[in-house]
Amino acid sequence: MTTSEPSPRQARQALRWVIRCSAGPLPERQQRALQRWLRADPRHALAWRQQQAFWQGLDAAGPDVLAALPELTADRQGLRPVAPRRRLPWLLASAAAVVLMVAAAPQALLLARSDLRSSDAPRVVQLDDGSTAVLDAGTALAVEFDGQQRHLRLLRGQAWFQVAHEARPFQVEAVGGLVRDIGTAFSVSMLDTTVTTQVSEGVVEVRPGDGSVQRLHAGQSRAFRDGRWLQPVRLEDPEAVAPWRRGEVVIDDQSATQAIADLARYRRAPVWVLGGQGASVRVSGLFHLQQPETAIDAVAAQAGLRVQRLPGGALVLW
Repeated sequence: MTTSEPSPRQARQALRWVIRCSAGPLPERQQRALQRWLRADPRHALAWRQQQAFWQGLDAAGPDVLAALPELTADRQGLRPVAPRRRLPWLLASAAAVVLMVAAAPQALLLARSDLRSSDAPRVVQLDDGSTAVLDAGTALAVEFDGQQRHLRLLRGQAWFQVAHEARPFQVEAVGGLVRDIGTAFSVSMLDTTVTTQVSEGVVEVRPGDGSVQRLHAGQSRAFRDGRWLQPVRLEDPEAVAPWRRGEVVIDDQSATQAIADLARYRRAPVWVLGGQGASVRVSGLFHLQQPETAIDAVAAQAGLRVQRLPGGALVLW
């Protein structure tokens, strides 16, 4: 069985582990955490090997690689040279553009198949049938409408749909599962291989891929992964579904690392959380997506993380 390529999020996780290991031997507790992470998913081990090879190649290339990225190199900022182990945050900044290309490469063909995409802000799209789709930042959709059906495929991110009523069925495919509209407004979100459906109006049918069917009504949600349900039906406030379409980001008892990753989607330059004691601190808050810098600073303050702003707009938190 062939192991699929790691997602960009898994590539970033692997890179953070490589950076920690490059700084010296890991404490025993972190070594055990690394081993658990590597065993959790075959793609983790693949991402580890890819990022380790990239990091070693970058280190072997030395100053020539940094000189190839003039807008990000530290020497343009008048900084003094630092010891190899202590220069890691700045080396990361210099390599950020290359790393992003490495992490995004497995997704390039996927995104090439998409018909609708959003960058670092939500996008409202009127579909050919009169339905409305609101794409959150970093979302990609493939659209196939014909005389028999209206079929969409969520390739990445999350989207909210207000469906126009007509005879052709309207359905959204995601990671092998299928969400079928029965006259409604609903959202579908994908985080790695976890798919969550939330209903704000009407009814939908969700098929995770194992042959079962769950009918969800307004104010209900359910998630599946790898063809299996993850949880029972949950109750939601219909008005709170897909808050990003109203310009809001809700962080509800998430780790600081995950909260920052969610907020980072609304800015162009990358954000790296390199660990630190506050990375796993649980945080909550309601933020405006038009002010991601302020939101990231607020989460970092809650978690006790330091924020370093680097050339090119990149952020490093630790």
